[in-house]
Amino acid sequence: MLESLKQAYLPDMNFPVRSIDKETCSRCGRCFETCPCGGFSWTKGEVPVPIGFGGFKEACINCGNCMAVCPTHAISMNGSLAIREGRYKTFLDRKMQPPNPFGQETPDYASFEKDLTDMERAIFTRRSNRLFKDKPVDKDLIHRILEAGRFAPSAGNGQPYRFIVITNQEVIHEMEDRSMVVLKLLKNAYLSTNGKKKLWKNVFFSAASFMMANKFDPRPMTAMEKADRNKGRMYFSAPCVILILKHTRGISNPDLDAGICTQNMVLAAHALGLGTCIVSLNMVPLSYPIMAGFRKKIGIKPPFQAVTSIAVGHPKGKIDGIVARDTPPVTWID
Repeated sequence: MLESLKQAYLPDMNFPVRSIDKETCSRCGRCFETCPCGGFSWTKGEVPVPIGFGGFKEACINCGNCMAVCPTHAISMNGSLAIREGRYKTFLDRKMQPPNPFGQETPDYASFEKDLTDMERAIFTRRSNRLFKDKPVDKDLIHRILEAGRFAPSAGNGQPYRFIVITNQEVIHEMEDRSMVVLKLLKNAYLSTNGKKKLWKNVFFSAASFMMANKFDPRPMTAMEKADRNKGRMYFSAPCVILILKHTRGISNPDLDAGICTQNMVLAAHALGLGTCIVSLNMVPLSYPIMAGFRKKIGIKPPFQAVTSIAVGHPKGKIDGIVARDTPPVTWID
């Protein structure tokens, strides 16, 4: 256990190598804007540069969205993200592959796309969207998204969730600003200004990771930094935010049911030509006493609790597309 905790704070990480072809790069900055980690430095009219910060050699979670949104296909990524040992050791096979539903030795999406169902295409091409048009989402489309969530499977058909739809930008910004008060304190404490690990941080965050491993994984710290640099706008100026709340006394596992419901809604939205991004970064601050007044304002009260949220809007340019994903282990028992 003690050996595991040695790598609990700012663990040694291997990152994919991101490359940008200067000849084909349009210098539009879409990769800079869409990266969830603030992983690019960019000046208008210049070629973006992959960066790291705060003790991270690179700021990248290997999502591939920068490649998906690039209009000239100037970005390439080689390798995978890996934490080799310790508390947050990754368990993936480090085999980056595009979609491979037919088990091809060398999968070629274009060769089998015609054989896929519409649902499979939506699943394989959906990307998290952080580039939204300044255009409201029609209420009839929002209703169709909510209905997709309502018909998600749940334990005992208990449907232990409810939804809050926010299209008022002032309210969305208030939620972001209040959440960032907490998130900013956490990420500023975690990140290292000179890339070196201070002893007190090592001790504190190692102990915190022992108590709450899911909450102190290093990767979300880069997302908090990105939000802070973006004036706290973790919803990326989306015209609509849908909060998914769970009934805390729901049957069996209401968190799982809320997650299934959320995925139904996201897939429905993309099938309707909309873009979405699941945002959970602010869910912990939203549950704290500091935000009790805001919870009351938007109608969150026991026994309901916010689990996650979805930014919804019309995508600015092409967002969805095929990217490679790492491969989880599979055990076949015949």
